Amino acid sequence: MILMQWGLAQFEVFPLNYHELDHSTATDWARKEIAGAPIHREWVGENDEEVHVRGSIFPFKIGGLRDLEYLDEQRRRGHIHLLARGDGITLGWFAIEKQVRNHKFIAATGIGQRIDFEAAFVRMPIPGGEVYAAQVFSGTPR
Repeated sequence: MILMQWGLAQFEVFPLNYHELDHSTATDWARKEIAGAPIHREWVGENDEEVHVRGSIFPFKIGGLRDLEYLDEQRRRGHIHLLARGDGITLGWFAIEKQVRNHKFIAATGIGQRIDFEAAFVRMPIPGGEVYAAQVFSGTPR
C-alpha cells in the first residue's frame, strides 16, 4: 500500500513509512496603505507550500535505509519531482529542502536500529521536460 510517492521514492506501510504529515499553504497579499482609509490588500498569488513528513524506519529488521539515502541524494542534487498522495491526488512539484535523521539504539555499525526522520518538501515551479527526464534517470531508490 503506497501512502505517498515523490518521484521514484514510495512511502509505504514498510519499509519507508511515515506516521505524521503536515501540509501548510499560504496566500500572499500586498499591503496598500492609503492616508485616512483602512489598509487595503491586493492578492498577489500563492505563497509557500510545504509538506513535512515524519516517520521511523528499522533498517535491520524491516529496511528503509537505502530509501532515506535516496531521498537525501535527491535533495543534495536539487531534484524536483511530483508529490502524490496514496489516493492518487497529485499535490504538485516539490523538492526536499531539508531532511533530519535521528538514530536511536546505535548498532555496532554506527547506524541506529531505529531511525526517526523528517523530510521537508517545498513546492517548486514545473521543471522543463528535458530537466525532469535527466533527474528521473539519474538514480533509483532501491
